[in-house]
Parts: sequence; structure tokens; C-alpha cells
Amino acid sequence: MPVRVTIETASKAEAELIARQLPIQARAQSWRGFGVIRLGRRSREETEHFIEAVSRSFREHRLEWARVRYDDEERVFKANGRRWNPAEPADQSTESGSGSASPAMP
Repeated sequence: MPVRVTIETASKAEAELIARQLPIQARAQSWRGFGVIRLGRRSREETEHFIEAVSRSFREHRLEWARVRYDDEERVFKANGRRWNPAEPADQSTESGSGSASPAMP
């Protein structure tokens, strides 16, 4: 069953950083000041590859926040407020089935 995936970030520039690391060619757009990447996938398994790519980008680029929405679920990555330390995880990721329609706020 096809899966619609939306990746949201604080800015288009941050979305472009993530788009470059996705396993397929993707285009970042700006929507109301937020960065957005919209993708269609064939399966939920493919979606997991996108979540892993967003997580890697989030850590590598020290982004403030990012959210991946798919089906009626979402995965949110947020900086935890401390200085980044490579020995510790750089994010406080959460998973939710709430499916909020508005971009996450920092």
C-alpha cells in the first residue's frame, strides 16, 4: 500500500540538507517559512529508510528540529538544549500516532 511521507524542518535550508541524504532524489520546498519535503513511497519498510536518513542528517548537521509524518504517525527529532557531544545522542526523538497537521514548533 502506498505511503505518503512529509518531512518538515525549521527552514528550507535545513530541508535541503536532509534531501541530499535521502536514498532517492528529493526536492525541498518552503511552506509558511518551514522547510518541507513531500514523498510517496510504496511501503512502510521504505519509509523506515527515510526516517533513518533524517535521523543521520539531524545529528550530522545539528539541526534544531525535524519531523517525519507518514500515514497517521509521526517521528519528531528535537535538539535537547545541551551542547552537542559526539559521545551522546544529539536528539530527543519521539514517535506519535497523533498525526498533527501543523508543522512542529521549535
